Amino acid sequence: MIPITLVKEFVYCPRIAYYKLFSVSEPVTESMKYAKTVTAMDIRLAEVVKAFIAEEFSLVLEAFVESRTLGLSGRVDAVALTPSEAIPIEIKLDTSPEKVKRYAFHHVAQIVAYAIAVEESFKKPVKRVLIVSIEGSTSFEFKVNPALRELIYRLSKELWRVVEEEKIPRPTTSRRKCGACFYRKFCSRV
Repeated sequence: MIPITLVKEFVYCPRIAYYKLFSVSEPVTESMKYAKTVTAMDIRLAEVVKAFIAEEFSLVLEAFVESRTLGLSGRVDAVALTPSEAIPIEIKLDTSPEKVKRYAFHHVAQIVAYAIAVEESFKKPVKRVLIVSIEGSTSFEFKVNPALRELIYRLSKELWRVVEEEKIPRPTTSRRKCGACFYRKFCSRV
């Protein structure tokens, strides 16, 4: 199984996923450390989720999920389980619907991959996902539509091809991503 977080990296820059799979791990950053210290209680996750779910629900925190169909697995931050659906919840340091649409589609790819894995793991349909922003003090949901699902199936196949061939993939199309990238010293593009 490939970690679901690598789907996010693959969308952001395919070479980052490659480097994480086959060579050097990125050192832990301050924002990574901070995000790990924030708990569901700190952000009152149950209260946040109530604003989006009308029916009774239970929360499963740090849920291990896997998709045998995609060959992906990982720990989703939380899953809200209702009698009729499962809702994956991803907690991000600072984001908004506008940021996700304009700059951070890689976060969408990650949560949709989690959505497919949650469906397979919990045997419940996933129609929507919830993103909670710690610093932005905002939460928003979006629908998991067939086009997003198809994109994740295609991306997971591409990622598996990289694994099987052990061949460095194309770089990101956006050079602005390279400026602060830890892996730029290994990347022949820069």
